Amino acid sequence: MAKSKSHREQEEDFLDAKAFALCAELPSYVTSYLSSRKGNSTAKTRVSYAYDLRHFFTWLRDTTPSLMDCDFRAITTDDLALLRGGDIDAYAAYLWSTGNHYAGVHRKFSCLNSFFLYLIRKDALSANPMDKAEKITKNDSQHAHRVIKLQPKEIPALLDTVEGTADSVHAGTFENLSKRQKSALERNRVRDLAIFTVLLGTGIRVSECIGINISDVDLENCTLEVDRKGAKRQKIALSDEVIAALSDYLEQRRNITPADEEDSDALFLSERRKRMSVQTVEVLVHKYTTLIGTKEHITPHKLRKTYGTELYNETGDIFLVAQALGHSDVNTTKQYYVEASTENLLRHRNTFQMRKPKIGDND
Repeated sequence: MAKSKSHREQEEDFLDAKAFALCAELPSYVTSYLSSRKGNSTAKTRVSYAYDLRHFFTWLRDTTPSLMDCDFRAITTDDLALLRGGDIDAYAAYLWSTGNHYAGVHRKFSCLNSFFLYLIRKDALSANPMDKAEKITKNDSQHAHRVIKLQPKEIPALLDTVEGTADSVHAGTFENLSKRQKSALERNRVRDLAIFTVLLGTGIRVSECIGINISDVDLENCTLEVDRKGAKRQKIALSDEVIAALSDYLEQRRNITPADEEDSDALFLSERRKRMSVQTVEVLVHKYTTLIGTKEHITPHKLRKTYGTELYNETGDIFLVAQALGHSDVNTTKQYYVEASTENLLRHRNTFQMRKPKIGDND
């Protein structure tokens, strides 16, 4: 009997199917390129590259007189061989003018560079037009990365609201819910608190959260195993708060029979008793953060950023944060999780004292 695929493997298959569907109308060599990336990129990256390549081919067709109105599949590698550095610069200018941010433009250019290098290896191109294009650079003073996350006071407010112990639970917003919605909220309160506590207390990605199995949880040793990006398994430490929330939910979960056998070990189940989806968790996060009136639009990934920045602010250990978040490159952690903000400066405003307070100054 063949071994059943893990949740991550099923998700990879789904995303690959999505990537190839996105490129169904593009030339066959685009699909071949995406297939070649399966060994050294995640399925999520391949979907992003599929979007990027479709975007580029659309721009190329719409701006090249000889290609206008032609079928995408009619664009040959000989057409691509006519591209020059100036054409790539024009594409960059188009991206900037349509509101793309640095990260998006950089990713699209990384995709194109990899794509052209693939065609060169296959002898379909003799030169890479990216080599003669202007380099995409980032001026840190102009493009400082602003960390969007929960504010410190919003964290307990959110958990109290999910738990049902906050004043906001009795606010008018809840009165607008139907009897069925209120019943569902009460029924899933223990589960939802466990989800929010895990996301905020470990910094794992939402895809990693829904992929957790009961067998991955080891409360006795305060650890949890998750499937990281790149098909890596990592054991992470759990705080007492996370252990308490998971312990309460596991008592409830053991009395729930999943609708499908394949979800028998799934930790977080939906109302239909199936493994929860990313979209369901996104809806939960939006619902509860809206109830507490967050200043920013908070998504599950912003909860991950909340954990990363708060852990760094408390420890000052960038390598610890990188390990906790599953980053293989600490520079990624520095770029996206070290908060260079007024909030962080205020937190440490009295760290350096030029003169010690004189005796009696505070009397």
